[in-house]
Amino acid sequence: MSDAHVLAAAPSKALVLASVPRGMRRTPDQQAFLRALREDPEVLGLRYDGYGNLLRVAQVIAWAADWKTMCSRPTIEGVCERTGLSKASVKRWVRWLREHGWLGVVEQGSTVRYRKGTSAGLEDDGLGNRAALWVLCIPRDITPVPTDNTSSDQEERISEPPSLSLPRRDKEDPTRTREAPRGPRRNPRISPPWGLHQSPRTKRDRLAACERLRQESNVLRHMTPWYLRWLLRPYLVAGWTPADVLHALDVRADGGAWTYTWRSADELRHIPGWVRNRLAAWVNQDGQALPSRSQRIAADVARQRTEQEARRREWEERAVAAGQVFAPRISRAEALAPAPVADVVERSGPNEAFRAVRAEMERRRQEREAEIAAALAWRRR
Repeated sequence: MSDAHVLAAAPSKALVLASVPRGMRRTPDQQAFLRALREDPEVLGLRYDGYGNLLRVAQVIAWAADWKTMCSRPTIEGVCERTGLSKASVKRWVRWLREHGWLGVVEQGSTVRYRKGTSAGLEDDGLGNRAALWVLCIPRDITPVPTDNTSSDQEERISEPPSLSLPRRDKEDPTRTREAPRGPRRNPRISPPWGLHQSPRTKRDRLAACERLRQESNVLRHMTPWYLRWLLRPYLVAGWTPADVLHALDVRADGGAWTYTWRSADELRHIPGWVRNRLAAWVNQDGQALPSRSQRIAADVARQRTEQEARRREWEERAVAAGQVFAPRISRAEALAPAPVADVVERSGPNEAFRAVRAEMERRRQEREAEIAAALAWRRR
């Protein structure tokens, strides 16, 4: 590793090539480095938050690399400022990249450097702090993508982060001593399609509601239903529906609409943080979820019905005081209830008016028949 005192001098080509880890090679450009990192099986096996943090740190390091040597010298403070992560997290993922061969150490970082050999002790050499110098590396078995428009004979490698697909439920090794390893679960235990305006009650219902949210929102589709259920648990337990969650992502609790500065979900740096920030406007000072849109509407309807009932009773009391008499009020259930059998039989027969009309029609029919008979007898004569 380089121990040069001149920081402005570029490292030699031999030193850069000697710093490349075994089984790796220097990347041709930044895009090839980031593409190979996203498609690596070990990276895809990380958890959702770790996958996002690792890619953010790698992007900052790649953007700071020199185009000719592919060497990067970003500071830890600069990476923390650009990614928004803590210093411990940045150091952890940089160490992960170094241990897995994605970063080759050309020059070690240092704080204040000293010269040895003085009788009074150590003496400062005046160089101060300097950041480490890394070279971007990719595995040797990855074929670089052609830069021209000619087609390649190899199939394009397309992969996706683990959050876009359902999590694997199989275990390679048994957890307990006498437990046998099980195969992968082909059919995830998710309930049938959940209603958009239906409030979930159980954990399985909340999982189905989150799956419906993933179908309705392109942003929430980047998270698994299991992770989304954990993220939205305080709101779903409070009785929110999937429609309430979608409404809260667009409108604040005070009625103001959120503004969008991006055109697609790919421009969001951290989707769970974006969802948590939007839903934070629907949380009170105690950390409890506020009533949702549907709950507020139901409360307003119940309040209006109570006020209407109170006004009706007040009007009836004033009318009774004025001397008016009202028939007993029949509820909707009593009006729709079937009548007794005796009343049905009694009301099934004809009334007096019907009988009078039928008698008059019978009398006219008899008179008509008598006239016809008299006319036929006169013709015979």
